[in-house]
Amino acid sequence: MRGEIIAIGDELVSGRILNSTSRLAARRLFLLGYDIPIMQSIGDEPALIGQTLLTALTRADFILITGGLGLTDDDLTTEAATQALGIKTAKHPVVLEKLRQRLAAEGREGELANLSRFATLPEQAELLDTSYRMAGYLLFHQEKPLWFLPGVPSQMAILLEDKVVPELQRLFPPPPLRQHIYRSCGLKEMAINAMLKPLEQQAGLQIGYYPIGWEVDVSLTVRPEEPQQGEAVFQQADCFIREQLGENLFGEDDEGLPLAVGRLLLEQHKRLCVAESCTGGLLSSCITEIPGSSAWFDGGVVVYSNNLKEKILGIDPGLLAEHGAVSEACARAMAEQALVRLDSDIALAITGIAGPDGGSPDKPVGTVFIALADHAGTSAQRVQLQGSRREIQIQTAQRALDMARRHILFF
Repeated sequence: MRGEIIAIGDELVSGRILNSTSRLAARRLFLLGYDIPIMQSIGDEPALIGQTLLTALTRADFILITGGLGLTDDDLTTEAATQALGIKTAKHPVVLEKLRQRLAAEGREGELANLSRFATLPEQAELLDTSYRMAGYLLFHQEKPLWFLPGVPSQMAILLEDKVVPELQRLFPPPPLRQHIYRSCGLKEMAINAMLKPLEQQAGLQIGYYPIGWEVDVSLTVRPEEPQQGEAVFQQADCFIREQLGENLFGEDDEGLPLAVGRLLLEQHKRLCVAESCTGGLLSSCITEIPGSSAWFDGGVVVYSNNLKEKILGIDPGLLAEHGAVSEACARAMAEQALVRLDSDIALAITGIAGPDGGSPDKPVGTVFIALADHAGTSAQRVQLQGSRREIQIQTAQRALDMARRHILFF
């Protein structure tokens, strides 16, 4: 079954806000086995909303529409959709009562008459869940389900999981297939593509490549011509991918680098600390986003200036004068001092030039030094990265985590 996702909002097409609702929905539906060949972001223009919906109905078996269900003048999704579809509307008593209660709680009872239009829904609409601020609704048109969902990612995600997915699976049982995500780092997308080329020639297999900074995710989708062959085809492809990726494979599905590193540290009963300069705490943030990371992460320091490198980590001023803050010598010293001062088992240190200014012929923007110290010694590497300041910082954090992962695995 093929679906489409339409995200509505001027804030999306202007670039002010990232369209994360479509990403969340597409990812979830992909893992369930549904094809989402088209996702669109459009502005709050009634004619455009209507035309986009009508066009999608000619192609898709089901449609998710997000955004434009709020209480402001630019929330026009329901009005535009009902006009385009030529269906009758009515004020929904449950929505109207929720609106009345909300305005009363905010001391805005006098606005009910003006805002009651937002309780107007298609007559055949089924509210998804009245306990949510923006309940969303399901509408069938031409025997196809259309889900109208709030544009707020957190609200959309809950309704998607609790209401949309169960009904979608009831209406369109997902096809027999297997899907898996392999997460790797250290290899270029084109190199992985060349390695896995033999799989792309096999019927019933689909391979996708998704580079994210230093990482490349590989997706495997198995749609066997004969359902009973599915597991055997999957196992054969799975073994081949694992063999080709080798030590570059760090995780699967939702297991990111921080989680992979944490798992290895727990297995070896070790703890990690970090000292950051050009990443400004990004590495620590990536780690502490993982629930339970306190079981293996001691903490870190951000020593952006030379002054703090000297005062907090005790870096020798003479070393900084001779080699500079962006140097292998400085990175090594940062890691070694962090190991001792933070009393940990492994220490990572980062120093570099994230840009857009500050580069030189010898050390252009994107020059980064990463060091790792443990009680057996210290290692360091210099990398030259490309991209915006933020992209360089993200790649640096990824490379530092991968350096720790490989060290734990092989030393």
